[in-house]
Amino acid sequence: MGNSGQIGTYIRPSTERQDDQHQRDSINSYIEEEGLPRDHVEQYVDIESGSSDEREQFNELLDAIKNDDVDHVVVWEISRISRRGATLQEFFDACEEHDVTIHITDGAVEKVKPDGQGRFVADIIGMVYQQERRQLIRRVKAGVKRAKDQGKWIGNVPAGFRRDDDGYLQPIIEPEDGEDSYFEIENAIQRLEGGDSFRSVAKSLSISRQGLTNIYQDDERRQWYLNARAEDDRVDDALDEIDIGEQR
Repeated sequence: MGNSGQIGTYIRPSTERQDDQHQRDSINSYIEEEGLPRDHVEQYVDIESGSSDEREQFNELLDAIKNDDVDHVVVWEISRISRRGATLQEFFDACEEHDVTIHITDGAVEKVKPDGQGRFVADIIGMVYQQERRQLIRRVKAGVKRAKDQGKWIGNVPAGFRRDDDGYLQPIIEPEDGEDSYFEIENAIQRLEGGDSFRSVAKSLSISRQGLTNIYQDDERRQWYLNARAEDDRVDDALDEIDIGEQR
C-alpha cells in the first residue's frame, strides 16, 4: 500500500447488540503490518443495518471518496460495506473512478484495485451476501407466519402477560421484579374508569404512564382487562386458562 495516502476505515457491527472490537482489531493489525502512520487514518463507524442506505458514516466515507479525500479504504469484510447489491456496486464504482483501493482484512479477496483487479471476485461475494440476506428474510417471515398460525405470540408482550417457553401468551398471576400482574393492570384500568388520574394510577405499576395511557385509549385492548375477553384468539385463549372469577 505504501506509506502515503489518506486511509478511511469502515466498521459496522452486524447488529446493535454486537461488539465491533474484532473488526477494529483486525483493521488495526492490518494497518500496523503495512507500516502505515496512524495520522493518515480516518475512522467511519455505523451501527445501522447494512441493508439500509441511511448510514451517516458510510455516506460520509462515500462522499470523501468522491471528493478525492481518500486513497485507501480498509474494511473487515465486504459485507460490512453493504448487503445491498446496488449500493455495493456504487461503492466499487466510486472507488474505481477515484483511484481508491479497497483492502479487506478478512475475506476471499484481499484487495479491490482501481484497475479492476479483485473486482470480479468481490462482485460474486456481494451477490452471495445479497442472496443470503434474501433467504434469511424468507426464513424469518416463514417462521413468524408459522408461529402465528400456531397461536403463538409474536412481538412485544402486552402488559400483565408473559410469553411461556413455547411462545404462547399467559396472564401474569405472580409477577416478578419489573412485571405487573394481569390483575394489577385490571385494577388500574378500573381506577381510571372511576376517574383516577393516569399519574396517580401509574405510580403503583412498573408500566409507564404512557404505556398505561396507550392501553386505556385502545378500546379493544381495554376490554382485555375490563371484561377478560379479546377479539384476538391468542389473548382470549390465554385468559381462558385461568378462572378469572375466582382470581378476582
